[in-house]
Amino acid sequence: MSETPQPADAGPDVHINPALIAAGVMLIGMLLDHLQPLPLPAAAPLKAIGIALASIAIWAFVQYQRADTGIRPDEPASVLITGGPYRYSRNPQYLVLALLQVTVACWLDKLWILLLVPVTLFVIDRYAVVREEHYLEQRFGQQYRDYRRRVRRWL
Repeated sequence: MSETPQPADAGPDVHINPALIAAGVMLIGMLLDHLQPLPLPAAAPLKAIGIALASIAIWAFVQYQRADTGIRPDEPASVLITGGPYRYSRNPQYLVLALLQVTVACWLDKLWILLLVPVTLFVIDRYAVVREEHYLEQRFGQQYRDYRRRVRRWL
């Protein structure tokens, strides 16, 4: 079954915001913790690290503001952002969601939420990242292919 190509101005066909996916997985972690509590040992140092790393979100947001393009994954991109944290990862905004989940797990002392971080990343990767990459290649062509060769998907 082949996908019908969409015009580049239609956006990447990501209709569920990945932040909602991360929030849903964290809620599942809370439910699992309610059913079978698992405390998180040594959470204090991770709290500080999580807060420090969350500054990446601000850095990424600034890149979108400077480029005057939308950050929402359901809207078309007017430019390909390759600066700021996008020099190191093609998906820093989704890494931030995972770091936020780590931070929430530490602050709430919920090991289940921490254990589900790979689930969040897997679902976001399969649902959003793959669609966005396909869209960006259609929209920006060789410029995106060159960027993809230079910068890793995650880290």
